[in-house]
Amino acid sequence: MRLAAVLPSLLICFSISDVAIAAADTCLQGQTVLPEASTAEQQTRVLSYVINASLDPDGRTIRAQLQVTWRNTTSAPTQELLWHVYNNAWADRDSLWLVEARRFCDMSEPAVWGGTEVSNVRLSGLQTAAGQGSGSMPQALPLLWEYLAQPGAPSDRTVARVFLPQQIAPGESVSVSLDFTATMPRSYHASGWGSGGFIHAAQWFPKLGVFEQQSGQARWNCPPYHYLAEFYADFADFEVNLTLPAKYRDKLVATGTLIDGDPSTNPDGTITYRTLASAVHDYGWTADPDALLLSREFRAEDFHDEAEEQRVAAALNQTVESLLPTPTRMILMLQPEHLGLAERYFDSLGKALYYYGLWYGSYPYETISCVDPANDARQIGHMEFPRLIVGAVRLGHADTTLSQEILTVHEFGHQFWGGMVANDEVQHAWLDEGFSSFSTQRLIQHAYPPQLETYSVFRQEFVGRSPFTRAGSTTGGLRARLGLPANANPGIGNVPTLALRLAPRDTLLDFMAELPAVTYFPNVERNLVLEERRRLATAWGKPMSHPTMELDSREQVRINAYSRPAMTLETMARLVGEERWTQVMRSYHQRFRFQHPGPMDFISVVQEVASDTTLQGVNGSVTISWATFWQAAYFGNEELDFKVEEFHNDLSAKGDGSFDVSLRISRRSDFFVPVEVDVEWEDGSVSRLVWSGADWQWSYVFEGSPQPAVRVDIDPERRLVLDRDWLNNSVQLNTDNELSLAYAMQLMLWTQQFLQFHGGGG
Repeated sequence: MRLAAVLPSLLICFSISDVAIAAADTCLQGQTVLPEASTAEQQTRVLSYVINASLDPDGRTIRAQLQVTWRNTTSAPTQELLWHVYNNAWADRDSLWLVEARRFCDMSEPAVWGGTEVSNVRLSGLQTAAGQGSGSMPQALPLLWEYLAQPGAPSDRTVARVFLPQQIAPGESVSVSLDFTATMPRSYHASGWGSGGFIHAAQWFPKLGVFEQQSGQARWNCPPYHYLAEFYADFADFEVNLTLPAKYRDKLVATGTLIDGDPSTNPDGTITYRTLASAVHDYGWTADPDALLLSREFRAEDFHDEAEEQRVAAALNQTVESLLPTPTRMILMLQPEHLGLAERYFDSLGKALYYYGLWYGSYPYETISCVDPANDARQIGHMEFPRLIVGAVRLGHADTTLSQEILTVHEFGHQFWGGMVANDEVQHAWLDEGFSSFSTQRLIQHAYPPQLETYSVFRQEFVGRSPFTRAGSTTGGLRARLGLPANANPGIGNVPTLALRLAPRDTLLDFMAELPAVTYFPNVERNLVLEERRRLATAWGKPMSHPTMELDSREQVRINAYSRPAMTLETMARLVGEERWTQVMRSYHQRFRFQHPGPMDFISVVQEVASDTTLQGVNGSVTISWATFWQAAYFGNEELDFKVEEFHNDLSAKGDGSFDVSLRISRRSDFFVPVEVDVEWEDGSVSRLVWSGADWQWSYVFEGSPQPAVRVDIDPERRLVLDRDWLNNSVQLNTDNELSLAYAMQLMLWTQQFLQFHGGGG
């Protein structure tokens, strides 16, 4: 039996009034807690969706009815609605996404195609600005649904348009209903299905674009689905009712809060979940009959960090009690063979809720769900949706790499950046990905012990010790008892995705793990900030301001959306100092919660909160111009690089044995920022200088110094993470051979041990 027969009352078309909207807001707010930004949230809410959907027994076909109510909050009228239909990117090879993918030499395609068909589009109602319904307008008036051809992809069907019979003036609302059938692809690019009934429904429903002011003119922001870009949508209220086969009972996670907890049972044996979500800009859900569904309550006291609480409270001039994050239900959908990873999932989720809540503001929703995808659906991993994130860990990773924790924390970070502070990721993905990368680095390095480098043997990672703890879990069903790492090959063309179970580690792996050739340096620490600096070896290519969807490659996206902004934020944080930076980030997040900020909104907050940032030296002080910094870091494309050009001691003309110590420093590009310079003296003392960096070169002389200088160091505290070459920042006049001697001795001992090992083997 179809959902229409089960829930007929929810399919009635209606026109809503301001009173109805307010009542709906009140009802939905009862399901979520929005303590800090309710005013902003109410001002920006322009949408509400009611979706009644049913999943066919095939586990991939979703049949649904949708009603959306949209309010025009701009100063201009419109007589059309533009819609995203992202799922049509997987309908055939002619979608813009796949055309662009081939241009970038990505020849992979869905192993099984998907797509969305829309029918029965109709006008449900119109609400005038005066609060009066349109009595002359026929109810359920049929509307024309048309797809818009895109340059380079005339057959693309990811953007549709509906013309309305009359204009929607500022302040007026319109309701439109439609039926659609979404066929999800075999797991591909963050959505789809896998074996055993696993389904991840992402970008599965037709979604309205954003009607907003752009360059002083109101227009629809509704671009097609680009290969290198993600999403942008208005905040909305969702009522989503999902009817599923009975095998999915207690096997569902979703953006929405489950009403009454348990689903209702229908006469045909199916089950229906009712869900509500408030103040979110997307809705996703995942169901898997083979998964374990675990739940735990997050409480701030379980992650108590007194020193950090006191530091943040002092920086913000607030009490610790007022800053502590509020409780949240953590839900984990876990593959049985990964049961041994459950504690690590909950720990990283809890730490993210705690520290991000402390730094930026409490997570405002009732639940956060984390999906551990099926083994042959790993392509959907590493993604985020409101209140729902997707991991993609595998067995075999050494605990000390923190790979699982980094992934979980990063994807959760999108709840704050891109989720609540919801920028246009088609144009400016860095405002989400860059902030999430920066926040992840900060949390991992603050809340976890140092990461250690590892090596891999047959896809098992080791840190120089016999890893007897790598055995699989002994609970959670046959799959878990086997304890075997599952590895899925990527979908290539029409080749099915294969899940391969590798043999468990045996004595051969233990033997190889103890080879001195690979275990002699077992404790090499990793640093996420320094690892981001590896991207400095690649030319910038395009300025950070360049629209994300127009970049040249995935590597360019990785640089401009992730690494470069993360390094820029870290540079700014180190220049500003931790107390002031805490104020900057908290102010930015709170001011634009449930808003759509742009790049200049962030730098405006920096200028407001940290306008008096200065660097001090014995030769004076220099105030940082954030406008100048932003012009170079964001709009410009030059590489920041300072270099010691000259450094020497000369006997002074005084004839008293004193020295004139001279140094000359240059900057090697148009990118400049004030910089500190330390001069170390023979007795170990240090004199700090400061240079504005405004000129191409700068010289300074200490005249008549009673002792010679031994070292000069530009940016001694390494505030300038963006400085492309730290090696040219320092010059030491008296070479210290102790370090090189230590490495030589270590190499000699390693060689001796290696020869003895192999010699003993005969």
